[in-house]
Amino acid sequence: MIVQLLVAFLGSVGFALMLKIKGRQVLYAGLGGLITWGIYLLCFEWLASNFEANLIASIFVAVYAEVMARVNRAPATIFLTAAAVPLIPGGRLYYTMYGLVSEDKAMFYENGTAAITIALAISLGFVVVTVLNRYWNSMTAKWKKTT
Repeated sequence: MIVQLLVAFLGSVGFALMLKIKGRQVLYAGLGGLITWGIYLLCFEWLASNFEANLIASIFVAVYAEVMARVNRAPATIFLTAAAVPLIPGGRLYYTMYGLVSEDKAMFYENGTAAITIALAISLGFVVVTVLNRYWNSMTAKWKKTT
């Protein structure tokens, strides 16, 4: 588990550097990737559901990105993109394509379905946080006008 967390950190840092993120924001992006992967591992252990584990981890990474954006006065997208890298179903996508090329329908369907499920969980987590954040900002703005 320690190795997985370290690799998640390094993968997020590498992706942050590739995106030309600078300074301490690279460290924050790496830390977000490490914590996100840790949350995924814990949720997968408790829930034994790939969809739910990815959903919870993606909700965390979206909230983390919004908080880091405010702390660093930077766009949330840079933290969201780099810190969500460990959740991307790269292996599943690879085996989906391998199953397609080798005409192994069982491998293609199993891995393709899993990759789509993971992608939907990640996107749903991002959308939930975005909608709640916009609602919160709207309600806060209305509250400030009335006082």
